Amino acid sequence: MPRRHKGNKNTLLVVAAAAITVVIGVLILIWLSGRPAKETREIDLYFSDEEGLYLKAEKRSIDTGPLVTEARAALNELMEGPESASFAPALPSGTRLIGIVIEGKTATVDLSKEIVENHPGGSSFEIQTVYSVVNTLALNFPEIEEVQILVEGKKTDTIAGHIDVTLPLGPDLKIIKD
Repeated sequence: MPRRHKGNKNTLLVVAAAAITVVIGVLILIWLSGRPAKETREIDLYFSDEEGLYLKAEKRSIDTGPLVTEARAALNELMEGPESASFAPALPSGTRLIGIVIEGKTATVDLSKEIVENHPGGSSFEIQTVYSVVNTLALNFPEIEEVQILVEGKKTDTIAGHIDVTLPLGPDLKIIKD
């Protein structure tokens, strides 16, 4: 009676495992290719103009999803700054989004301390800082009518000494330049 070698058994196991891996990989690729691409929508982000006197809109695309997810995406894009050289950032460098909560028609935006610590001051720049956030949210999302700005989870009187941010603010169209 011929003797079987253990090597043949091991080879069969390796070949079977490889075949199963290939089949699973092909099934995953088929599944991924059949998934619809993420839908996006275009929004306006508000940055300082060249003279530092007004806000100007710059178009960006964000993934669609629940309101809070889209609002967070809009603010994260705002934090990254403008793509066009004809715009200037309206937020001080290092400013980060800590969180956003939407209750009713009010979005509460929690920003890092750098919004205050790195702010260069001046009433014009403070107006642009505050309303870049407020206008980006309130003018892109009809569900949001006003924005409460927090710094490190707490209300603050002002960002740089000029604009009261203790209460939620609505958008300001007068500072937008086309």
